[in-house]
Amino acid sequence: MKRTSRAWLVAPVALAAVVAASPAMAQSGRVSTPNLWTGGAGLSGITPNSSNTSAPSNWRLTAGSTFNGVQGAFDGTALLLFTASGLSGTYACSGSLVSSQYVLTAGHCTDGLLNMSVQFGYTNNTALQTRNVVSYVQAPGWNGTLDTGADLALIKLDAPVTNLPIYKLSKTSDLGKQYIMTGYGTSGTGFQNGNPNWNDGNYGHYGYNVFDTTSDVFESAWDAATGDNVYTAPTYGHTYVTDFDFYNGTPTQQSQYNTLQRIADASAGSWSSDQGLGVTEALIAGGDSGGGDFVWDGSQWVLSAVHSWGWQFCSGRISPGGLVNAPSCDYKTGNSSSYGDLSGSTAVYDHIDWINSVIAVPEPGTYGLMLGGLAVVGGLARRRRA
Repeated sequence: MKRTSRAWLVAPVALAAVVAASPAMAQSGRVSTPNLWTGGAGLSGITPNSSNTSAPSNWRLTAGSTFNGVQGAFDGTALLLFTASGLSGTYACSGSLVSSQYVLTAGHCTDGLLNMSVQFGYTNNTALQTRNVVSYVQAPGWNGTLDTGADLALIKLDAPVTNLPIYKLSKTSDLGKQYIMTGYGTSGTGFQNGNPNWNDGNYGHYGYNVFDTTSDVFESAWDAATGDNVYTAPTYGHTYVTDFDFYNGTPTQQSQYNTLQRIADASAGSWSSDQGLGVTEALIAGGDSGGGDFVWDGSQWVLSAVHSWGWQFCSGRISPGGLVNAPSCDYKTGNSSSYGDLSGSTAVYDHIDWINSVIAVPEPGTYGLMLGGLAVVGGLARRRRA
């Protein structure tokens, strides 16, 4: 069956005023809600950052930073600030430069989009380069349903970007590989009581993890063992899944919060999950949606996947009185990115042809227009799944 992508033009409208509230995140299902932006100038009082394991200064994604000998390796990653129909205020997502005039992000970051600015190398409230979005194309199959492998979009900039990294795409599965995650979202640690926040919002952040399995593999095994009905068919591609391991816990804690291994043990799953990478381990948080996961190919950082969702999987599933009646694998239920929580990222290797077709040729001539930020294009996607 031929699959088609959806394209829209975006009218250049000034960003709405920043407001200071934050949407709640569901605790029982995948969540891919972009976060309300309350970062930027004027913030003080730094707290530990983007669901890492230690102080924020250790994990800030600053312009010009060197990774594996590559200076400015992630200066081509960007903070996306946008308004959308049905959302009040300015929201944040993240993205990665894949051509001089296109950024790859999550499909759900463009649902109902009215306008968007793109700030590359955002450091201490200053960007290396800033562009506005003039149009976007959502991946074939994206309709707001998570885990189908379609949560991608390409956004076109109003002018080419110069002298910043343009990322090559991974062309094969990177399952089992270590990767570095990048994003400009909220910040926190795996052990704090509350959700990540914008207290260190003047910076992006990074951390490391491993692609342990894909969502279809672990969900089908879990459903077969429990009848939970969380499986979603990977109709358009694969979603890599990662858990946040408790690196400095006791041996009992390290096992208890190794969620993907506990799922495998409970469901006779075919995968395995070790107890983490130590102090470098991290997990995405709200606002990191659309950010890139990069693998090292021996000479350069290659874009492997795009952040799609976070999931506090354990509540009611692996918990006292749950489907598996045992100690919970969620370290802090009030923290959406604590030890034991999961994240999913859309693999790009399934979408190489689509991405190349968009960035290499003129865009389609028929668009839904959003003039003056007044017209509504479609409804907001459903972003939670119990």
